[in-house]
Amino acid sequence: MQLSVVAARLSALRVGAGLSMKSAADAAGLNTSTIFRIEHGLVAPREATVRTLLELYGEGEHVSRVLSLLREERAPGWYDAPGVPLRLSAFLELEDRAQIIYTYCPHQIPALLQTPAYALSAALAGLLPGATYEQAAAWAGLIAARQRLLDRQHGPRLWAVIDRTALLDPPLSRPEDRRAQLDALTAATKQQHIALQVARPVAESGYLYQGPPFTLLRFAEPDRPDALVLHLLHAPVVIEDRRRVEEHQQAFARLSLSALPVDATADVLDEIRNALPG
Repeated sequence: MQLSVVAARLSALRVGAGLSMKSAADAAGLNTSTIFRIEHGLVAPREATVRTLLELYGEGEHVSRVLSLLREERAPGWYDAPGVPLRLSAFLELEDRAQIIYTYCPHQIPALLQTPAYALSAALAGLLPGATYEQAAAWAGLIAARQRLLDRQHGPRLWAVIDRTALLDPPLSRPEDRRAQLDALTAATKQQHIALQVARPVAESGYLYQGPPFTLLRFAEPDRPDALVLHLLHAPVVIEDRRRVEEHQQAFARLSLSALPVDATADVLDEIRNALPG
């Protein structure tokens, strides 16, 4: 199974790089038939060949992800599908395996709680120059795939703190879409495995977090350390340095303690919803 996943990934990366089998083979010093056999899972590529091809496709920094499958060091998951950007695969695997997810999103609704309309609108609003609608739609689809972990019978617990500005200024122009997002959050507050808090204004809380949105992942294995994920402009960055993780654990604790209590969230959402036109 790993071989077929590697084959599909290499094929998708070549196509995404705009290269034909022949041009890829010529650039990598291979035969076209070799590329064909690799991409159809007829032969296991050498590790050196995988490294060469990933460099050619502009994904050399993520070679360890592909090699871990080739070596059968881990079982493939949905996050290894060819349509999932390779730069996101490691983070998505960690998120998928977490027991508890703590997240703080100062300017957006957390991805795991976004409606499809919100996810698409946010992706469109954040498009980089030259990006397409199809890419935004693919990103929204990826968020929908991530959210399935919250529906699993033994899925993770989610604890999220969001700012009121994220609720008042969403990337949604239609009032019905804004209401639907607020209703989705209200429904989430009724789930036992989800805790949602709204941050107080800094003037009231006395605490100002100065950093990017972040997520902390805790795992069921007692010997597996927590992981920190910084959500940066181009891709999430996974950090396992103990000091950095502990700093953000303290930051999340302060954010949670200074935020409105969990049982006040539904009232805040109702207040904002009732103020919407229509």
